[in-house]
Formats: sequence, structure tokens, C-alpha cells
Amino acid sequence: MQVSQAQTGPVNALPAGKYETITKDNNNKWERGDIILLDDNKYKISTSEEVGEYKFSVTTQRIFFTTGPLKLVFAKISAEPNGPAIVIPKMENEQKGVRIASADVWGVYHH
Repeated sequence: MQVSQAQTGPVNALPAGKYETITKDNNNKWERGDIILLDDNKYKISTSEEVGEYKFSVTTQRIFFTTGPLKLVFAKISAEPNGPAIVIPKMENEQKGVRIASADVWGVYHH
């Protein structure tokens, strides 16, 4: 039997699909909904029909929401054992004047 190893290196790709979100202070669902990555570098959040565009940087391990409901939100990528996660850190966003949640928001890939 083969034991899978936790991913320790950088995330090389973000698969399309749903990234289920929670706030890290209380593990509750994020009120803005789940992040859904679509094909062709497009995304939406589950509480809105608005579609935006994003860019993913393997080098910086960042996702840049260039248009749409999360435009200007600072987000980074974390390698988790079950797949990549989109992390929206509270502190970095508040420093930019963006109030996103009461704590860091984690969107974990759901296959």
C-alpha cells in the first residue's frame, strides 16, 4: 500500500472547481460564499452570478482577482494535503483598506 505524502512544494496549478470557504476564527462558512474557479481564468463566488477574472502566479504563490466580486482582494495559495487552498488573510487586506471578514478566510479545494 502506498502512503501519500503531504504536499510541501509550491502549488503549480489551481484546478477548476469549488473552493469551500470558512473563517479561521470559528470555522464557520464565509458569508460571501464559496469561491468557484471556472475555465479560462474566470471565477465567481457562490452568492453572486457576477463572473470575474483571475491570474495565478506560481512564482509568488498568489492568486490575483483582476475583475469581479473579489477585485483588489489580497489572496495567496497554500499547499494542503487534500489539494490547494485559497487564503484571504485578514491583516494584509485590512492594511489595504479592504474589510473581508473577521478572520483569515480559507477556501479549500473540494473535488
